[in-house]
Order: sequence, then C-alpha cells, then structure tokens
Amino acid sequence: MSIVAISQTLGSLGDEIGRELARTLSWEFADREIIAQAAQRFGEGLMELEHVTEEKPSLWDRFTDTRRRYLTYVEAIVFEMAARDNVILSGRGATIFLRRVRHALRVRITAAERVRAYRVEHQQELTSEAAFHRVRQNDRERASNVKFLYHVDWDDPLLYDLVLNTERMDVKEGARVLRNALENERVRPTPESRAEVKDLSLTAQAKGALLAHPATRGLHLSLACKHGHLSVSGMVECEELKKAAEGILGRIPEVGGVLSEIVVVSSRRAPVGV
Repeated sequence: MSIVAISQTLGSLGDEIGRELARTLSWEFADREIIAQAAQRFGEGLMELEHVTEEKPSLWDRFTDTRRRYLTYVEAIVFEMAARDNVILSGRGATIFLRRVRHALRVRITAAERVRAYRVEHQQELTSEAAFHRVRQNDRERASNVKFLYHVDWDDPLLYDLVLNTERMDVKEGARVLRNALENERVRPTPESRAEVKDLSLTAQAKGALLAHPATRGLHLSLACKHGHLSVSGMVECEELKKAAEGILGRIPEVGGVLSEIVVVSSRRAPVGV
C-alpha cells in the first residue's frame, strides 16, 4: 500500500501508465477527478479549477488571490485522496504537494519531443507540424504554470524519486517499472507516516474550508494539525469572526478537536453574513 504521484508531459503515456498500474494493483486512479471533487466540495466551477491547474497564468491571474484560493481547494483533495492510500494521482501538482510525504513515490514520465509529437499526431489526427506545435506549447504553458504556482522548475529531476523515459517503453512496461519501485521499503507506509498524511490532509481541508466561506475568506490565520487535532492562531477584528472560524473548523469531518488561540483585537460589529 502506498501513494504514487505522477507528473507527465503531453504524449509521454503518463496517464496510460498510471491507469494500467491502477488496474493491475486495483488502486484508485485520479486525474481530472481531483478537480471535479474540489469543485463539488468547495462550490467552485469545474472549468475555473481546470484553468488554474493546467493553463498558463494570465496577467490578471498574477494580481488576484482567486488562483491561490483555487489551488488550496485542489491541495485539500489531493491530500484527502493520499490519506486513503492505494491511490495514483496524476498531475494537479500532486508530486509537489506530496513532497513531504515519506511513502509517496513521485514519478516524472516524459520522452523526447519528436516521440511525443509522433504519438500526439496519431492520437489526435493532426499534421506533423501541428503536433509538434501542440507539444511545445503544452510544455511551455505547464512549465510556466508550475513555476508561477509552486516556484519550482517542472523539469528538475530532483523533484522526483523516479524519472521514466518512455521513448523505448510501452504502457505495460512502464507500469511494471513503477510496480517494482513500489516494492522499495522506503515507499511503504508506516503508522507514523500515515498519521502525518492524515494531519496534512486535515490542515489542507481546514485552509480550504476557511477560504470557501465568505466571512472567513479574508482572515490570516495559522493552522496546524497533530494527531487529528487542529490548532489555529491569529488575530481577528471581532468575536463573531472568531466564533465563525472556530465553528467552520470544528465541523470538518475527522477533526478530533480544535485548539483556538485566535485573538480578538477590536470590538467592532461583525460584517453581514457571519
């Protein structure tokens, strides 16, 4: 039992390998399902979340908080799925979100540009020139998005535990390589590492829940979780906001308790909607 997080380039067979691995292991596979669950959980549009996680940020995106809020929602779902174990997560920043998880196998799947363009040409019935253009554009946009969102180089091999070049590898062989890698003792979960993932999951869900509520969206609170118990600290402007934040956190499933160190620094009336 473990977690596999995949980062793939267009035409690399990454999704196909992930799905084949999930089939042979009888594990859950999630790609677009991640944002579908995030949209449903936090009441946001599916297309907006798709745009945030996959497309090059526009100038407007760079000057708004909406993109960061959406990213927090996706992070919450990634950690929630990871906490269940036996899951393969493809894209959506999973390899970056899970870098602190000891038993997560983070994999980069890619191939030479000409090989990927050839596959895209035949899969999508494009001309050779159009396929090359699509692969190059997709690489540029994803690299730019990852750089903007996570401040890392998408192509840096040190971000991953394993890098697969599928130029001379088919889907079944790729899945077999990953299955063998899962035999490594390092990626086998322990009670301690599972507990750590659960705490990270509850922390991410808490951040998402506060951002999803209009009354608490603008608060700057610090959150942490230990053994299922959330702790929250920071300053708010009225007692009603403090109670609103504590109530939202206390209603998160599987939270064992909330230790609040929120300080009220003003006695002004609460805003409408709290």
